[in-house]
Amino acid sequence: MSTEDLETRIRMILSNRKKIPLEPRNLVRAAILVPLLRRSGEYCLLFTKRPKELKNHPGQISFPGGLFEETDITLKGTAIREAQEEIGLSKNDIEFLGELDDYASTTRYLISPFVAKIPYPYDFRMNREEISELMIVPIEEFRRAPKVGYVVRDGEPYPVYHYDLPDHVIWGATARIVKNFIEVVFSDNHPSAS
Repeated sequence: MSTEDLETRIRMILSNRKKIPLEPRNLVRAAILVPLLRRSGEYCLLFTKRPKELKNHPGQISFPGGLFEETDITLKGTAIREAQEEIGLSKNDIEFLGELDDYASTTRYLISPFVAKIPYPYDFRMNREEISELMIVPIEEFRRAPKVGYVVRDGEPYPVYHYDLPDHVIWGATARIVKNFIEVVFSDNHPSAS
């Protein structure tokens, strides 16, 4: 499959599949944007790195996103607002391609991921209180299986995935969402893949 077909493939697969939703129960609702861009003819994902001084998740690599607020109206609205606040991405520059499965993090968040194409190059304006660095990683870097470790959660072993990149490690909720993205988009047995 050529890289020119990838955007069409993502849109088609995500529109033809039913996402796996989770019940909020006692989890806090949150939404993230999974930004897809094309750099030098190659499709990439955009990540943010949190400052080491932050109280919550210091130094971690994540996607733009955050907690749902009533004024957002929808979780997609949360993803848009957070992308504007964190990296200066205009609502008009976000082209939604679809949704991935909900994910319940070990930190009690229920995360709804929205995949969107964004323009590149772009005049990103980082909120330095929340973001210390932007990372653009080719999708091909994630085509190999992530490494996996285990933690005990509610008395059961729970997998924790991580992708070791040359200068960074992507792990936890972000790695699991990347893994879901890769499995959904590149599954050979997907009905929309042929």
